[in-house]
Amino acid sequence: MTDVDITIRPTTPDQTAALAEWAAPRLRALPDYISHGEILSGRSLDGVHWVEDLDTVLARDFAACLESGGMVFVAETDGQMAGFCAVFCQTTPHGQSIATIEDMLVDDSLRRDGVGRALLKTAEAFADKKGADHILLESGIGNAGAHDFFERQGYGVVSKVFARGKP
Repeated sequence: MTDVDITIRPTTPDQTAALAEWAAPRLRALPDYISHGEILSGRSLDGVHWVEDLDTVLARDFAACLESGGMVFVAETDGQMAGFCAVFCQTTPHGQSIATIEDMLVDDSLRRDGVGRALLKTAEAFADKKGADHILLESGIGNAGAHDFFERQGYGVVSKVFARGKP
């Protein structure tokens, strides 16, 4: 593992389309990233394949995250985009504050260089500032690298999601 010089900045609404254009081709290369959240958001219609207009759907989702009081953080190394993390907070009917990391992606060439840790720490600080009682995230069942990463960062599995398509 090599730590690189990483800058984390919040995304502004006018930057969501550019972020989506950066993220879409990288996500297309990662079908194991797809989880039930991608089905719910319309990023995947079947839980296996990404939709054709993934960049448009991502831009919509990033904008909605910002509009709802969430934040999308971008990591840069050497002035180039290296990854992003989208997080928002909500309150349950019982009054608990829950932060959800909706998305997190690091460029393949920079994995294990500290970018993911920096993004996650930034998201956790945002959640703490918002008073979150819990931080939740979900990951595609085959995304073993992400599962290992989050477990090393102190996260544990609390459920599995089951799905069935149309019979």
